Amino acid sequence: MSEVEYADITIESGGETLRGDLIGPAVGAPLVVLCHGIPLSRPDPSDPGYALLGRQLAEHGFAALFVNFRGCGTSTGNFYLGGWYKDLCSVMEFARGQLAPKGLYMAGFSAGGALAIKYAAEHKGVDAVAAFAAPARLSRVFAQDQVMQLIEAARDIGIIRDADFPPSPAWFYKDANANEALDYVRRVSPIPLLIVHGEGDELVPLSQGKELYETAREPKEFVSLPGGEHRLRHDPRAMETLLAWLQKR
Repeated sequence: MSEVEYADITIESGGETLRGDLIGPAVGAPLVVLCHGIPLSRPDPSDPGYALLGRQLAEHGFAALFVNFRGCGTSTGNFYLGGWYKDLCSVMEFARGQLAPKGLYMAGFSAGGALAIKYAAEHKGVDAVAAFAAPARLSRVFAQDQVMQLIEAARDIGIIRDADFPPSPAWFYKDANANEALDYVRRVSPIPLLIVHGEGDELVPLSQGKELYETAREPKEFVSLPGGEHRLRHDPRAMETLLAWLQKR
């Protein structure tokens, strides 16, 4: 088992300051960039969050980079998917330029999985991508007439912080539509793609995971987890699946 090291990370992204952690063994190890989803509640002090996933990866010889996108944790700014995508691009640029990993992988959860798919389709430069409980179309999860509810929930949780943001609900919805995984997943190939979905997902139906898989080109793999709910980072089978898949790369 590799010794686990921790380092605080700060990345500038489009005028915002992103903060996170690098968790891993020695420099030069294969690196997994973890992409979080939209928080559904205020932070729970008893929840170790993505640090636990990072440690599990590190204990198996991988480094893990987890950075809070704008509006989350101690990162500055306001949540919106287009901003999160800019942040992911900044994180990936940092990973390639500053860390020089032996291999570069992405593992995204929910909306983070959708953005990881978009990044791989547009930028390539990664060795493999895994998406957990990713929506094919977020607009099917939050319909246009529910956008204000989502915005108000984001204010309550604390990921939208400025009273004058977003400019309008219509702007927010249009931005979300520009970042839907189904529009990009076909172009991920030839990068290997893993799609994992819980059969009991209460937020993003299993059918959306299957639709992503069916639209994607080879090489691809689909794993459904019986009884699995939406927050797959809490399901030990998700990490077992990711590790087994990464170790085949």
